[in-house]
Amino acid sequence: RESLRIVEQVPGLGDRRERQAVLLRELLVRLDVIDADAEMVGALHSFSEEEVEAAELARRTSTTSDVQAFAGRVLNEHQQLAQQNERLARQLHITPREPALGSELKATHQQAMHDLEGKVGSDFDRAYVEYEIARHVQAFGLMETAAESEATLPLQQEFIRTGPDLLSHLSAARALERRLVAKDDQSESP
Repeated sequence: RESLRIVEQVPGLGDRRERQAVLLRELLVRLDVIDADAEMVGALHSFSEEEVEAAELARRTSTTSDVQAFAGRVLNEHQQLAQQNERLARQLHITPREPALGSELKATHQQAMHDLEGKVGSDFDRAYVEYEIARHVQAFGLMETAAESEATLPLQQEFIRTGPDLLSHLSAARALERRLVAKDDQSESP
């Protein structure tokens, strides 16, 4: 309606067909944004699902209490993030969809899961933590770029709100990696 009032106030756009053309262009522009938003929400959703899957594997496979605790935290927080993403999608009236690179990202995740499933003990712990570091660096970069994009305001706000959580996971994963390396160094020394 706001657009219609603006169009009606512009000299020369009083004709109904001209107003419809302007509104149609505006709608098409908004659809592109909505499509981009749907892909971003879809990417967030996929990321959270994949994090939950990896964390569940770590909780089942790792024998290290620190790794299990980290995986439990990641599991709980990404389940909450997935629920928040679902609420955001409903609020924005969009259906999340796989982004253009989604199938490539999913294939990379599936390969990493396959590799992790073939590891045990400290090899699993190190590989899982390395995976988490790489994933959170990637996700934070995506969030940072998306927060600066032309996404709708609620989506930008969600990216800004989620960023510190991702950085917190990244920081915890790096600290865990240092502890695992120190533990390995101690076990190797005579």
